[in-house]
Amino acid sequence: MNLKQPIIIFLFSLSLLLRVPSVLAGGPILVDTNDTGQAVLWQDGIVHYNLESGSEATLGTLSNAEAVALVKELFEDWQNVTLNGVSTTSITFVEGEPLGSIDTTNVNSHFTYCPPHKQCPLNQTTPFNRGSAETGESPILFDADGSMTDMLEGNGASQSILGFAGPRVIESVGGRLYITEGQAVLNGKFIDGIRNSGNPETDINAYKGAIIHELGHFIGLDHTQVNLASVVKYLSDDTSEKEGIPSMFPLYVDGQEQLSLHYDDKVAVSSLYPSAAFISSFCKLEGTVFRLDGTQELQGVNVVLQDISDPIVETTSAVSGALYAGSSNACDGNFGDYTLFGLIPGHQYTLSIEAIRPSFRGGSSIEPCDPPQAGFSAKILTGVFSCDSEGQVITTGTQDSPMIVTTKQVTALTTTSGGGCSLIQERF
Repeated sequence: MNLKQPIIIFLFSLSLLLRVPSVLAGGPILVDTNDTGQAVLWQDGIVHYNLESGSEATLGTLSNAEAVALVKELFEDWQNVTLNGVSTTSITFVEGEPLGSIDTTNVNSHFTYCPPHKQCPLNQTTPFNRGSAETGESPILFDADGSMTDMLEGNGASQSILGFAGPRVIESVGGRLYITEGQAVLNGKFIDGIRNSGNPETDINAYKGAIIHELGHFIGLDHTQVNLASVVKYLSDDTSEKEGIPSMFPLYVDGQEQLSLHYDDKVAVSSLYPSAAFISSFCKLEGTVFRLDGTQELQGVNVVLQDISDPIVETTSAVSGALYAGSSNACDGNFGDYTLFGLIPGHQYTLSIEAIRPSFRGGSSIEPCDPPQAGFSAKILTGVFSCDSEGQVITTGTQDSPMIVTTKQVTALTTTSGGGCSLIQERF
């Protein structure tokens, strides 16, 4: 979802669903499209959070202490990222005052929800927000039995939603937008030891894969479509490429595999919150995607970079035109730039384009287009791209430049803001 309103607002609706779900890899979930065209992040990489506490604040069969330890463990996975032996992130997690026990009687005092299809009250004080946020808290709530999920998302929602999380308050500081509050609800109904038609169950290690996805949204990451073909194989009972499924893929495919951050996940968080070593040790590739006329730029095209030595594991992607400042109400703005990060000097890469899968919309959307851009064909560019020393920006390979001309004609596309993210398990 992009910030398209003239005033900075609260945006939140990141849900994780289970049905029996220059741009940076997985990319930022929020972009200041009104002014700077920059990703909206936690300032200085400092992420604040407040955990539900007390003996009654359980998560399924997990005690409060176990649930708290689990969240902290998975935050560390996003913090302690290495690529090619280099520590690549600069991100700090700061725990605030515990919240006490939260249930349906007091959840509205801690949780703010503005569904994307509703018009919520707009408070234009600082920080600007929608709903009842601006509490100074960034709550992570443990929904012991799914009752809070049903209350917030609708009756029966707890049977399909494992959790939801993301930024909720955005503030302007020195002319730049930052996340100042986040929130999350984790649904313990999926790990309560009960399995029947009205109470789904998953293994705790698989459930960790769902939580790490939601914590990715909490810190500002969007979805990614890297290795879509590998997911299609997996859902057709061919698990030979399961190690290629990213944590931030819009589908909950294999929780245990998605618990381990993929190369694309690592590049995404490192690009948003880079260490000095990430900037100096790796290369990046910049280019532009155009429509058929070769002149008008095209948003919403997934550009995929694959290391020819390991194209399933060592691959990352960017969506054209997701970082932009200007008008693009129907994803038809003249914005086609992309940036791919995390290239290792001396390695050779192929570059290709593909459409975002049409089903990735609404809660499963990938910025900046919802519904996804369509009307062009997937293709692999001729030749390979590489750099020979750290910190280089690649603008040439075996071609004159990494500009891409699609087969899409100049036609309008009707879209709406995604409004949030969902992780859905279903067969294509």
